Amino acid sequence: MIFWMTLAFVLSQIFAGIAIIWDIFSFQFKKREAIITCFLISATCIAIHYALLDRYSAAMIIGIGIIRFFISIFSTNKYWIPFFITLYIFATYILFKDWYDLLILTSLSLSTIASFQKNDKILRYFMFWGTLITIIYNFLIFSPVWVLLESIFLVSNIVWYYRHYIRKDIKNITT
Repeated sequence: MIFWMTLAFVLSQIFAGIAIIWDIFSFQFKKREAIITCFLISATCIAIHYALLDRYSAAMIIGIGIIRFFISIFSTNKYWIPFFITLYIFATYILFKDWYDLLILTSLSLSTIASFQKNDKILRYFMFWGTLITIIYNFLIFSPVWVLLESIFLVSNIVWYYRHYIRKDIKNITT
């Protein structure tokens, strides 16, 4: 039993690492379809990560998020947002383990709002807050690799935002 728990923990951290690599790839793109495709691949690894940690509510919400990412590649219709958030709430209710599940529910709700934005600047803004909440969640459930890697993802998001918006605004002001 202890061997399985240790193996599951190690595997979960490996899947967290693979997921964050795809998240970091996402910040190298400006086209929203490419960004979302990277998130889709990452989400698959994240769902496996949470399942291995016995966080089934989080795994199910991320599983629903995989479908959300797929749909948001082809549609930015904001009518999908309440549909997916309702599914997240339902999954959280069914698989509720503890109050931590409310954090991942909030995080994924923000990510859902992000996914259906046509404007990549707004997409990044909502992803920033969702990522910050995810870091807190993973700290509380003791997933150290995921905390570290989500922190890198957050920094990558900030750097990307600076490169594409703040630096550009500074150049426009000085010219």
